[in-house]
Amino acid sequence: MMWGRVQSLVGNVVSKIVPKSNNTTEPNKPHKYLYERPQFLNLAQKQQQEAKSTSSRTIVTAGKTLPRRAGYAEVINGGKSAVNEDQGAAEEFYLGYKPTKLPSDKNRPSMAMTEVVGDGSDLVPVTYFGIFDGHAGADAALFASKILHKHIEDKLNCVWEVINQKLSPSKQETERLSLGNLSHISVDDLITGILEEAFVELDDQILRERLTYTIRGGCAAIITMFMFGKVYVANAGDCRAVLCAGEKVIPLSRDHTPYSERDRLTNLGDAKPELLHGEFTCTEYTRRIFREDMGRRVLYRSPHMTGWAYKVADYDALKFPLVTRTGKKSRLMETIGVARGFGDHDLRVFDSEIYVKPFLTSIPEVEIYDTTTEELEENSVLIMASDGLWDVISNSEAAAIVRQTLASYNTNDYKRFAAAAQELVTQARGFHAGQGWRKKNSDDQASFDDITVFVIPLHD
Repeated sequence: MMWGRVQSLVGNVVSKIVPKSNNTTEPNKPHKYLYERPQFLNLAQKQQQEAKSTSSRTIVTAGKTLPRRAGYAEVINGGKSAVNEDQGAAEEFYLGYKPTKLPSDKNRPSMAMTEVVGDGSDLVPVTYFGIFDGHAGADAALFASKILHKHIEDKLNCVWEVINQKLSPSKQETERLSLGNLSHISVDDLITGILEEAFVELDDQILRERLTYTIRGGCAAIITMFMFGKVYVANAGDCRAVLCAGEKVIPLSRDHTPYSERDRLTNLGDAKPELLHGEFTCTEYTRRIFREDMGRRVLYRSPHMTGWAYKVADYDALKFPLVTRTGKKSRLMETIGVARGFGDHDLRVFDSEIYVKPFLTSIPEVEIYDTTTEELEENSVLIMASDGLWDVISNSEAAAIVRQTLASYNTNDYKRFAAAAQELVTQARGFHAGQGWRKKNSDDQASFDDITVFVIPLHD
């Protein structure tokens, strides 16, 4: 039984993810994108070498002004992987282009925006930021950082005329006549659907292209778009976005860990037991059940329960739980620590032919914040970061660090947002002490993971 094989590994499980492909005989395939750090960093050769060091862990900041004067900082992990598996993206594009069909090519977005609708005065700017936290390789994160915004841009332009009609008060009569049964669907509904569809299509593209290219591992993903006076956040995984306005600290995403996604995962396993291969159980117990517990009353809850009840331990209780939790960490099939994201199409449970992907989803959760509903201060920002930051710094701590850093700069100094991002990374990375990394003036462990941070001003 699998429990015997897995039990010996439990003590060696590290904090987040240890998925590894079991395909040792897979032929070499080219990479679609050669590994690199985000191009907006403009790293010189010496800086590139410094950024690779897992011993010195030099913090890198953006070498040029980013959209919205955003600040960016990153640092490599302390030795858990050979490269920084995080990727960042910062893009600007416009809505108002007429989509033109391209020759059929399943490996790229289906539209090219080559024709401006009208005189071009209706073109609307969109600012896009993304963080992609890779695991078991940087390929999926690199792929998503290069491609996802193109899927989103294409899809937004494909429905731009509908969106434009809904946003233009002077076109109410046109809207009534042409939108038909779309009149009850809001602009936010359309954009949410576009983001959900774009995430799924990107994951499908990885599935197809991994047959031609090497695309190892997977990645968590979070993106933020600024348009129409609103902030749109789409999250799939355990990266996080937090809005800080004055003393307010507002989460704009939630972490998709196996335990936070327990209902979805166990309900799926209960509905499709063939995915469990007879090795796992969807029932949750307050502790690991062993053979000596057979016949005893134990606390449990089934997939459809929110409370706890007693039952007599049976054979099913000996199977390995689909979702396990130790402290703040949880794992799916004892293999992976996130429940949403891109890639992982070849990921299998250790020493088995059981694929984990059926339980993973690329569909994001979308949160929308209207920046026009209140007066935003000069120091109001959105913090986006990979879990390397959030594992050791809370939302409120991050907000306090940013407020303190911004307050030490003149409000006209655009470098202050980069300084805030750098300070967040500095405090999360900590300082090298003996065999590990410790937080400043504390015995608490600092982050051993890759850390990527955007600090994006909201005041415009």
